[in-house]
Amino acid sequence: MEAELDAFAERLLRFNRAALIRLRHGWVWGYLPWEVLVAVPFPDATGDSVVSALDRGPRDAAWRIAMPPESFQVVERLPAAFIPGAAAAAARTLRELSGRAGERAIRDALLDHEVVVGRSDVDGTPFVVTQRLVQAMYRMNLAGEESAEVRLAGHWTGLATSLGQAWWRPKSALTIRPIVNQPIG
Repeated sequence: MEAELDAFAERLLRFNRAALIRLRHGWVWGYLPWEVLVAVPFPDATGDSVVSALDRGPRDAAWRIAMPPESFQVVERLPAAFIPGAAAAAARTLRELSGRAGERAIRDALLDHEVVVGRSDVDGTPFVVTQRLVQAMYRMNLAGEESAEVRLAGHWTGLATSLGQAWWRPKSALTIRPIVNQPIG
């Protein structure tokens, strides 16, 4: 199992040299710079701990990323060719637009692109799959030769195969409460 952990860490480190890995309840988790959590099955993760992806040193206090709820609802199944096809389309678009002013804004707009918008056949729950999730699954080698499930858990949307899962929560789902100033005295 250590080889699987090494492979996951290596993929994370391509995107962030300071990446952390969270070993939690049968999964190993990582955070990608485009605000997506990714996880692969890891039966050796029986507790909950955080280590550096680079040197495996303990970093429990450094993890500051919210986790999706453990229970979820499957709202759609996408064909196996969906993830690589959507990733390739985004890469073509980026190549066509590269070198133009605002390239960073173009990349961000591509990540926010809604690739699939739908409603659950079960109960009509709306869902959106963005390119962020597609890129996470594709770049972390989690898109296999099987269909991918679209999952919802509260404000989180996920894509999952037997190889792993990716979760994203839009910033608009975050609740910000003002700090109320109390008189000193």
